[in-house]
Formats: sequence, C-alpha cells, structure tokens
Amino acid sequence: MFASKRNVRLAVTAVAIAAAAFMNSCGGKKVSATQVAASGGFETVTTPASELEELKRDLESKNMPCGIGIGESSDEMVARNVSSDEARTEVAKSVDVHVQRLSESYAQNVGNEAKKIWEEAVRQITDQHIKGAKVFKTIVQYNKESNHYKIYSLIVLDPSLFKAAITEALAKDEELEMRVKKDEMMSKLDANIAEYESKYKR
Repeated sequence: MFASKRNVRLAVTAVAIAAAAFMNSCGGKKVSATQVAASGGFETVTTPASELEELKRDLESKNMPCGIGIGESSDEMVARNVSSDEARTEVAKSVDVHVQRLSESYAQNVGNEAKKIWEEAVRQITDQHIKGAKVFKTIVQYNKESNHYKIYSLIVLDPSLFKAAITEALAKDEELEMRVKKDEMMSKLDANIAEYESKYKR
C-alpha cells in the first residue's frame, strides 16, 4: 500500500513537471485562440475558391471586372448554370466598384449629379455585356457519396467592352466629356485591354 501511494505521488509530480515544462516552452503565456482551434482539429486549407480569389484579386487590380460563383447540384448542368449566374451577379458588383474608382480618379471636376448619371449609364450599358460574358475558368468537384457536383466559376468582363461602355456614356453628355480626364483614363483602360489580350483572352 505504501508503494502504491508512492507511485501515485511520483505520477502527480511527473505531471506537474511536464506541465511546468510546457508552460516554460510557451513563455508562461496563455494559449491563444488560434492554438486552441488548431488543437481542436482545425487547420488551414486551400479550396478552389481560394485559387480563384487570388486570380480575381490580380485581375481587379488591373481594372478588369470579374466575379466568382459556386453552384452545387446532383445535375452537373444545373450546378454549372447556378455557378455562372452567381458569377455574373458578382461581375455586376465588381463593375460598380470599378466605375466608382474611375469616377473618383478621372471625374474630379464633375458635379456629383452629373457623376451619378454617368456612372449609372456605364452600369446599364455594361449590364448588357455581362449577360453574355463567358466563364473564364471553371473548377469541378464531384462527391461520390452524395452524387453531387460542386462547380466554381470565374467570369471576367472583357475590358474592351468596359471601355466601350465608358466611352458611350461619356458621349451622351458633352460637358461631362469635356471635364473628365478622358485621355488619361483611356490610356489606362488601353493598358488593361493589352494585358487582357496577351494573358487572359480565351
């Protein structure tokens, strides 16, 4: 019995020493939420959406409106259609951001009301092209257990169509066309078109 108690004391001491060593290795600090999450089985993963997001960021930095959509269904074509429709919705949002950015950069001497009219005209004209925009990149996944397809789509709006919409909207208002830094803006858009033609056009 004495030996048994001694063994228990030794085990408790060993646990205490191990705990102290662990705390020292952590610098005596509390375990962070990230560490707790990691120890709970979570880990950082790369998904198809991550890959497309990286490409999307690169394209948008060059003023190329684009969007990502995800569709899931037991029918592959349904999954594709849902994915591409969602991507087109995101392209429209991306156009809004790009129009706003261009407006702030090149239409600084234009009144707010005129800016809004021009921005809305660009969106309406571009809208027609978005409906016919083709998928730039697709990633297909299939789950055998559920017999479901999950499809990720990236749609990029051809920057030459975006430029055409901007030009058409500018032409509708002579005063607006005069006040906007048109040459500077067009030069930037032409550079984006050249980039698209050389690297991204399908």
